[in-house]
Amino acid sequence: MRADLKGIHVVLQAGGRGERLRNCESLPKPLFEVGGVSMLERLLRQMIEGGAAAITVITGFGSERVEQAVLEGGFVWPEPPTFIREATPRGNAGSLAQARRDLTCLFCFADLVTDIDFGRLVSIHRARQAAVTLASHYESLQVRLGELIVEGDRVVQYREKPKHPVLIASGIAVFEPAVLQLVAADRPVGLSDVVQTAIDHGHPVTHWLHQSCWIDVNTREDLAAARVLIAARAQAR
Repeated sequence: MRADLKGIHVVLQAGGRGERLRNCESLPKPLFEVGGVSMLERLLRQMIEGGAAAITVITGFGSERVEQAVLEGGFVWPEPPTFIREATPRGNAGSLAQARRDLTCLFCFADLVTDIDFGRLVSIHRARQAAVTLASHYESLQVRLGELIVEGDRVVQYREKPKHPVLIASGIAVFEPAVLQLVAADRPVGLSDVVQTAIDHGHPVTHWLHQSCWIDVNTREDLAAARVLIAARAQAR
C-alpha cells in the first residue's frame, strides 16, 4: 500500500519557460501533454490522490494559463489551491519564502514525469526525523574527453569518453518548517541553496534513492521519451 501525504503542504514549481520546448503558442512548459495529460495535471492528480493537506502552485511565465489549467482541471481539492506569481525570477526555489511554513512541505518541479511514490518519500523522511529529504537517482554521465587512470606518473589505463554513474537530485524534496524559515526573501534562491543552507545550519539532510521511472523534461527529445514511456506503461496495464 502506498503511503499517504496527510498533513503535507505540496508546492509545485510551475514557473519554467521551457524555451527549448516552446511551440508557436508559447505554451508554458508544465502544460505540455504526456499521454494526453499535461505534466502539471499528472503531478497534481498524484498529490491529491495521495491525500495532500494543501497545494500551492508557483507560476512565472504564462501565469494566467497555468492558473486557469489548475482551476479548471476538475480536481477535487483538499482545500482551495493557492498560487504564488513570480513577477521577477526568484530562482527555482526562491518563492518558498512566500509559501506557508506551518506544515512539512513536499516541493517538486512541475516539469517531471515520474511514478515515484511521494508518500513513501514522506514516510522515510518522517522515520528518519530529517529536516530535509531529497529524492535521488543515478544517471550515467559521459565524459567528453579521454580519461587517464594512473598510478603516480604511470598510465595504467586509457578510457575513451567513459561513462560514470553520478548520484543526482531528482527535483523532489521534503522540507520541515525550520528549513523553510531559512529561505532568503531578498534574492533568487535555488534548490541547491536551500539544501546547502540547511546543512550549514546543522539540520539533518538525507536522501532517498528511488527506483522509479523519472524524466526531467527540458528538451523535445526528453518530451518524446516521456511520451514513449507513458504509452508503453499504458499498454502494459
